[in-house]
Amino acid sequence: MPRFPLGHPVQVFAWWLAWASASIPWTLAFRWVPGTAHKTPRDGPFLLVANHTSAFDPVWIAFFLFRRSSFMASSALFRLPILGKVLPYCGCFPKEKFVKDRDSMKTLATRYNAGDVIVLFPEGTRTFDGRTRPVLPGIGRLVKRLNARVVTAQILNGHLFHPRWARWPRWIPIRVNYAEPRTWDEDATAEQIAADIGAAITIDPNTAPTGAFSPGFRMAEGLPDFLWACPSCFLEDGLQAEGHDVVCQGCSCRWRIDTASRMNGTPTLFVHEAHDRLSAHFGPADISGRGKLIRVLRGTGNEPVDEGDASLTDEGLRVGDTLCPLAELHAVSVEVQNRLTFRRGDELLELIPEGTSTLKWGHFLERKLG
Repeated sequence: MPRFPLGHPVQVFAWWLAWASASIPWTLAFRWVPGTAHKTPRDGPFLLVANHTSAFDPVWIAFFLFRRSSFMASSALFRLPILGKVLPYCGCFPKEKFVKDRDSMKTLATRYNAGDVIVLFPEGTRTFDGRTRPVLPGIGRLVKRLNARVVTAQILNGHLFHPRWARWPRWIPIRVNYAEPRTWDEDATAEQIAADIGAAITIDPNTAPTGAFSPGFRMAEGLPDFLWACPSCFLEDGLQAEGHDVVCQGCSCRWRIDTASRMNGTPTLFVHEAHDRLSAHFGPADISGRGKLIRVLRGTGNEPVDEGDASLTDEGLRVGDTLCPLAELHAVSVEVQNRLTFRRGDELLELIPEGTSTLKWGHFLERKLG
């Protein structure tokens, strides 16, 4: 954590300095419009809750508030050497995923009671294909505990600006919709609140606006990591990116990727529809390869656990001589830099596959765990 905590005058000055100095280049880069930002309260605290489409989401939804905000962010970001030092001065505080993090909840409550806008992404992770994931149930409990006022926002096309699987961004004009502030009656359950928030932030990726002029560079690069098999012949690890095109090395099918993340070819389909084809075809299958297993330490650093032949079966995940039974595994997550993490009891582990897609292993591990 920084020398100056959230709310300290130095931290506040750093936040406004960053906002002011970046306002012009951000506006040129993102070509955004304020949309319905005028609906957001001009004073008093509230939770600003949105779908999570990109690493730029905090900027996109908080910029036009013209108010200092605090951001709950994945603790994985704070483990990065440089970014981890900068984030706290920008109003960010860490949250360990999928566990009770009392320090994070205490910081959130303190900043809310001090009048801050608190920015949250209740899906817990960024989307790979634009589809909104189910919100984590804790958001309902949080709203009830704080008796919080909530503003929901929909980032309509952030997943097209820089798809999580892509190597390069596209010059998409960003569009964000904000809803009117909302509160719930005391008798509303946490489950009802979470369901309402989930419905309010959900978008349809098939109708995401791209703008009249939205160029991109080598838009297929990175896609074979997400589509780890051909959506036509289902050859595993068979796709290869060639500029804007992705080509199967088995059946020779070719698709051209456009800024709407549409694969134009035979057949023509969206990237998320292609991924659904893989999910339906393969099911919760066994996979094997080689890899490394490491233990992620709280704060910074990690330590090796094992390496060698890796396999995922109904018995569990085995790397070298180390077996992690499926019954002991939970909270699978693909973190920043496509790091595949999961929990075994209270420890956080990371699998580093060799020679194949990390997203492929993550997909099958999630399917095995149901």
